[in-house]
Amino acid sequence: MSKYTTIRVSLEDKQRLERLAKLAGKKSIAEALRFALTIAEKELEHSKTIPSKVLSSLAYARDIGETNAEKVDEYVYGAEK
Repeated sequence: MSKYTTIRVSLEDKQRLERLAKLAGKKSIAEALRFALTIAEKELEHSKTIPSKVLSSLAYARDIGETNAEKVDEYVYGAEK
């Protein structure tokens, strides 16, 4: 038999877990949380990106205004001459 504990989450997070449970076909928010944790662990194990590096790089981000997704290479690599 597993041991249990109580955790506090915001009402918003509880609602998100309830929605996740419904979408994933889980019977309870505890199962939904287990499901989310499993997916998150797998993603982080397989990801070669270090989340802290990505977040720290956002310090250098700037607003470039309205963009066109078809021109993403131009935005990232610069305009071809």
